[in-house]
Amino acid sequence: MQYIKNGMTRATRSLVGIGFSHLLAPLACRERAMVAEADVAGVLRSLAGRLGAAEVVLLSTCSRLEVYAASDDPEETLARARAWFLERAGAEIAPCLTGRLGEDALQHLFSVTAGLDSWIIGESEILGQVKRAYETARTAGLTGPVLNRAFQSAAAAGKAARAKTGIQHGIHSIGGAAAVLARSIFGESADGMTVVFGAGEAAQATVRHLAAKNFSKVLVANRTVERAEALAREIGGTGVSLERGLDLLASAEIAVFSVSCAAPVLTAEDLKRRVAGRNRPLFLLDLGLPRNIEAECAALPGVYLYNLDDLKGVVARSIAGKAGEGEKAALLVAEAGRACAAELDKAAARREGARQAAAV
Repeated sequence: MQYIKNGMTRATRSLVGIGFSHLLAPLACRERAMVAEADVAGVLRSLAGRLGAAEVVLLSTCSRLEVYAASDDPEETLARARAWFLERAGAEIAPCLTGRLGEDALQHLFSVTAGLDSWIIGESEILGQVKRAYETARTAGLTGPVLNRAFQSAAAAGKAARAKTGIQHGIHSIGGAAAVLARSIFGESADGMTVVFGAGEAAQATVRHLAAKNFSKVLVANRTVERAEALAREIGGTGVSLERGLDLLASAEIAVFSVSCAAPVLTAEDLKRRVAGRNRPLFLLDLGLPRNIEAECAALPGVYLYNLDDLKGVVARSIAGKAGEGEKAALLVAEAGRACAAELDKAAARREGARQAAAV
């Protein structure tokens, strides 16, 4: 595990941050360790008791799993958190883990929230994901003066960095990257059928970007047909059931999967049956974590399967084009982090003064 320990001021010395991301951890490790959104609250409560920390937030996305805490014994909390990660993801995750203490943990949170630690610089989804992670912990009574200030300030800094720089120019979401890949597959013609499975954030972004790139035949498939229809109406598309969407794979050109699931929605055996007799390529984009499409599907004749890590190449040119804006945003975020640390120190000093006065 990498270990970063700097910036130990009066208040920030209680801060702990530990986790892994797409930068080091392969897709299979991230898939094994991730916490489904519906399970975060329960896992968080169990984790808080185990860490012995007064404040804990758990951030789980398709790109990262991180724990932030405020503790009277930060090094012990860090050690316990590391043990939790190893149990959840296996010993092979150890080289991918990075532990941070003090202001380094704070600055990392600010960088993550601004989308500067994402594989898409300025990624739009991460800001909402951080906010929801914080709100889940706050609702559970697991935040206090340190993490409240840290997460609220990080959200404000993330919004400001996006507003004051060009980090959101070009591709800034997984859905946008998926649409760019789809356009590269179709070339100049976008007349073939595209089926988007799911109606969450990534699926919504994909559908909207496809529409912006003049894809004329977009269908949205979802377990809840009403949600599929509502999203499809935005672009003049058609909403169908999940099963109907799977049936349409026989005639679709591209299918984008972004469904919340514990097991693959599409297995190799099922896909082989559905596309039997098909004599043209089928392109599948899997944006899910856990993955929506069984990896063995890629071995079927005429099937081309792309997952989240494959999209990195698609956005590389976009990232290179806005590197200068990323540097500007990093400076703004670093300054905001230092300001937050100073505010945490002042608040800690006020609390200490009040305690001493009460003891007299």
